[in-house]
Amino acid sequence: MIQYIHYSKFLPKQLLGLRKTGKKAELAASKCEAILNDIKQYGCQCESVLGKRTRCGELRIRNCVKYHLGSGYRLVTIRADRHLFICFVGSHEETNQWIENHRLIELAPGDPLYRCEERVSPLDTEETKYCDDTSVDNIEEDSYENELRARLDESVLRSIFQGLFMNPALASDKIPEILD
Repeated sequence: MIQYIHYSKFLPKQLLGLRKTGKKAELAASKCEAILNDIKQYGCQCESVLGKRTRCGELRIRNCVKYHLGSGYRLVTIRADRHLFICFVGSHEETNQWIENHRLIELAPGDPLYRCEERVSPLDTEETKYCDDTSVDNIEEDSYENELRARLDESVLRSIFQGLFMNPALASDKIPEILD
C-alpha cells in the first residue's frame, strides 16, 4: 500500500508547460491531475487509475509505471516499497527521452528533487470498496469479461480471425518444408 507520495519539484512547471502548449496538452494536464488525485485519495490499484496505465508498461526502469493521458502524453511514476514517486509528465517523445536518461535511477525517501506528502487513506466508504489498494493479481475478474469469455467458442473466434487462422492440415504440410 502506498503511504507516501513524492512529487517531482519539476512537475508544476511541466504541467504549466502542457497548459500553455494547446488544447490537447491542456486536457492531458487535467487528466494527469485527476490521476494524481485518485492515487492520493484511493491508491494505485483504484479502477480509475488502473485503467489509465499504458498497455505495454515500462521495463527500462524497475517498478516504473506509465499512464496514458491521451493525445500522446504520458505520466511516469516509480514505486519504491510504500513510496510512490511522481517523476515526469510530457509528450510521448519527451517521456521516452526522460526514461532513457534515467534508466539507472534509484529513488529513495529524502531525495531533494522530490516533495513528500503522506497519503491519508479514506474511511471505509462505498467508493473505497471499489478503489482499494490491493495487489493487481488479487483483483477479481470483471463479471462482464467472464460472460464474454463464456460466450466465445472456437467457431466464433475462427469467424472473427479468419485471416489469422491456418487450417491444421495445411500447417502440417508446411512443417517438414521448414525443418529441411
